[in-house]
Amino acid sequence: MILYVVTETEAKYRASTGCARIKHTLEAQARDLCLVLHFSQLSRKRIAELQPWAICHSGCATPHAEYNVLTHRGYRWVTRSCSVPQIGFCGGHQIIAVHHGAELGNMHSLRPGEPDLNPEYHPGLYKEWGVFPIEVVRPDPIFKGLPKTLLMQERHRCEVKTLPSQFHLLASTPNCKVQAYVHRKKPLYGVQFHPESGPATYPHGPALLRNFFAVARAHRQTDG
Repeated sequence: MILYVVTETEAKYRASTGCARIKHTLEAQARDLCLVLHFSQLSRKRIAELQPWAICHSGCATPHAEYNVLTHRGYRWVTRSCSVPQIGFCGGHQIIAVHHGAELGNMHSLRPGEPDLNPEYHPGLYKEWGVFPIEVVRPDPIFKGLPKTLLMQERHRCEVKTLPSQFHLLASTPNCKVQAYVHRKKPLYGVQFHPESGPATYPHGPALLRNFFAVARAHRQTDG
């Protein structure tokens, strides 16, 4: 079994209709059952009871300062100390980085002539919104069989400003340096983009997910 952790507020988690679609996507690529949980339901005890072999962390639209996603003790233990292979998508990528000491911030204010790709969401700020080319800057097993330039769905205006020393930078775009990272000592990944919910016509997202789950399976076998 794998876990899909929703990092949004509890109200949005309970009202969401999109989790089922992502659950099915993850199950198809992992070839196993996926349990959906809210981040507030996680703890060391819960992980020991469920024994997942991989954990995926969702994106989120609510600013982190407006709820307790960064300070919840059980969730911090999972992202900081749990040995289960993990990957964070967009907001989940940012949360994992912050839990390890990163700083977040907006990419930049719109420059003269620069289009606002989603004027209804934080108008005046630059956003990567849509399918963008992402450059791989460091080889890693999650890129197996993929080209050096990935095409991935993006939906964000915030970014990881400082990558903690525990991580290797894996991929970048011109306006967002930290597009992907991996922990130096364990299979803990973050990706600023959305491989779990990109358009079906762009196959790089599903391929990256399959590669992550292959890494997670190999870790499970090695870990006994």
